[in-house]
Amino acid sequence: MSTEEKKHDVDYADPEEEAKTQTGGLVDVAVVKGTEGEVPIYRNRVKLFRFRDNQWKERGVGNARLMRNKETRKVRLVMRQEKTLKPIANFLLSGDGQCALTAMANNEKAWTWGCNDFSDEEGGQLEKLCMKFNNKTSADEFKAAFEAAVKFNSDVKDGKEAVEAAEIEDVEDVRADNIDVNESA
Repeated sequence: MSTEEKKHDVDYADPEEEAKTQTGGLVDVAVVKGTEGEVPIYRNRVKLFRFRDNQWKERGVGNARLMRNKETRKVRLVMRQEKTLKPIANFLLSGDGQCALTAMANNEKAWTWGCNDFSDEEGGQLEKLCMKFNNKTSADEFKAAFEAAVKFNSDVKDGKEAVEAAEIEDVEDVRADNIDVNESA
């Protein structure tokens, strides 16, 4: 029998069985989201903008969350882009002249502030951010939660008695893939 005939005379096993014997079976892998040990105290779907090159540029749409660390008790804002789950905002809500909300000119549904954002790979960078909400009520709720978290972090830092905001149910971010219409490609 020639080598060419031997190539075609292979007995193919069940692919799943072959994979199990080669890898020892599939193993569940822990997914690390970066928010382990934190509880959500605020969540809202918003559009985030970043001020670059003297103009506001859209950073993405997704759920903005205020997360309180169970050990340090510090609150930070975390936001991931809706479809890609890429981090687009990640910063500690600090007083110290940063994180002071300012109403967006001519828009009652948007707030701006400055912060040291750690969402990009290059590390903490001073950024000017803006969040736009669906309505004024949502924008006002964000302002109240944001300013309360800044005060809370300041009180915790100074060793003062601080009242923690109530924990809310956290909803998992899910990629919105629709294979039928190929939206994610």
